[in-house]
Amino acid sequence: MTLVALYRSAPLRQRISKGYSVYVPGHGRGAEELVGSLLAGPPPLPAGPSGQPHTVRGSARARAALWVDTGRVSLHDPATRARTAEALAVSVARVAADVRRRGGLLLPTGWQQQPDPLAGLCADLHSAEVLNPVQREVFTNLVREHTASLIALGGRQLYGPGGVAPGGSARLSRSFDQVSTRYLDSCAPEHLERVRTRLRQEERVGRLEVMDVSPLGMPEAQAGEDVTVRLFDAQVTVAGTLAHALLVQALSMWSRDLERTGRRVRQVPQFLLEQNRARAVAHGLAAELRVDQTRRTEEPPRTQSAGRAVRTLLSELLPYLRQLDATTDELAPLFLGVEMAGSAAASGFVRNENDLLAHWHREDRTALAPERLAQGLASPDWLTADHCGASNRAVGHGSWAAARVWLTDRLAGPAPQPDRRHEAQRDRRPESRREPGRPAPLTADQLLDRLARPDLPAPEVMDALRSYCRAGGTLDLTRPLRSRGRDEARALRRVLRPRAGQRVRCEKPPVSWDDATATRALRAAGEQGVALMHWDLPAQDRARVREALRGMGRAPGGVRTVLLNDTNYTAREDERRGTVEVLLVAP
Repeated sequence: MTLVALYRSAPLRQRISKGYSVYVPGHGRGAEELVGSLLAGPPPLPAGPSGQPHTVRGSARARAALWVDTGRVSLHDPATRARTAEALAVSVARVAADVRRRGGLLLPTGWQQQPDPLAGLCADLHSAEVLNPVQREVFTNLVREHTASLIALGGRQLYGPGGVAPGGSARLSRSFDQVSTRYLDSCAPEHLERVRTRLRQEERVGRLEVMDVSPLGMPEAQAGEDVTVRLFDAQVTVAGTLAHALLVQALSMWSRDLERTGRRVRQVPQFLLEQNRARAVAHGLAAELRVDQTRRTEEPPRTQSAGRAVRTLLSELLPYLRQLDATTDELAPLFLGVEMAGSAAASGFVRNENDLLAHWHREDRTALAPERLAQGLASPDWLTADHCGASNRAVGHGSWAAARVWLTDRLAGPAPQPDRRHEAQRDRRPESRREPGRPAPLTADQLLDRLARPDLPAPEVMDALRSYCRAGGTLDLTRPLRSRGRDEARALRRVLRPRAGQRVRCEKPPVSWDDATATRALRAAGEQGVALMHWDLPAQDRARVREALRGMGRAPGGVRTVLLNDTNYTAREDERRGTVEVLLVAP
């Protein structure tokens, strides 16, 4: 075989507009007047790595907000991104100092005590460069498909002395000038005019730039030739904004790969897109999103948690994040908290900046005071720090360290395997090959998808479980189940648990497979095909059960063990209890 061509979609440039709001204590329209005077005489700002000075701009639709604009910057490697973040943080700090000098405070968007909170609500704008109309179409449609996930990940709520309001995005829940993106069949002028006509009929507006993703950019942000993503609420820190920029960059590279190979993005039905968008706006990462089942109309509607959708998006973007040499530190603000919240039994992990502000307020009731936040925005080091990671490390250092290892492994990718075909031909081992016609083992998600079908007969449940058990390594369903939402996970556990006669209640951690309870469970699995070992004990003893199970090694007779449940709960009189459930599946 001869390699005749090798393609790699390099990253293009991106324009970042970093948004904040202005607050003048005790003055009704003071913020709008201060923004006007600052725009008339802005402070000198540094240049980014490209040599282009940063600028400050405002908007007639958000009169108490302003943006620091980087111009088009390259984000192709970690060193360049670090210099971009540093320069942007210095610019924000200088603007914050100038606002304070004029008698106001530069604050993260969403401060509740603004005379008009809507006037200060704003987005971080990411405008990605495109090279031709087809790339413009494909990139717009690709970001459109992931609208709900991106809103859930980057949503910000109102905050004040009483804490953070529940929900997803305060800006989008109150916005009258931003609507969901319409699918683009083409970026030809005549088709774009048809999209404008649809917007006038359905939304009473006729401008493409009111969509979540503007295919013709934002002229007011000097991004008229780009595609502008308006889904992310303005983040508190520069670190969060640069992580979102990296996400947009990977989506742009993905769309260019699709364009180069002649592929297009599937058309998610508009009603489904808007339903999931509304759920993400209302509930953020707690939203349950409907899964597109247009090809399987006979099945009942299925949902997945927004957290699981974000983790799926990460998996799809991994090839492009690796091309960008993305580091764990760069992506930690986006994905570590979501992973920890979905895979750990403890609660309180910080998934995004909504959670971060709520965590700060729980730890210190004065943490959200305007003066304290304004002091943070005046410090470049504070702006570029990973505050989400620091909070998660304080909540659960072990879980945080494990999540970092998980993300580092994902970014590193599978190790390249040497070509040993000549050795295989010389010394073949028939037992290592799969039997002809036998399907590959099910993954955990494939197993749960199959079990989610209604009225699945017991033999098919058993066949699916045995297929999953043919996979090598540790069999653990706790993380995939937690990513599916509480109600769906509970229903799937009920499907997987055998009948009462096949359940063995255990009082203490086992020592070996020769223990009386383990022997009873193995006998039940051998006779019935599956059995369940169940522990209900003080929460601090859960770790002893897991450690004992690891120490026992493989079960005899080819029986496989599957961890089904491993969690804490609150019993009577606020006693903390733990539950561990292990399935024994006979071959």
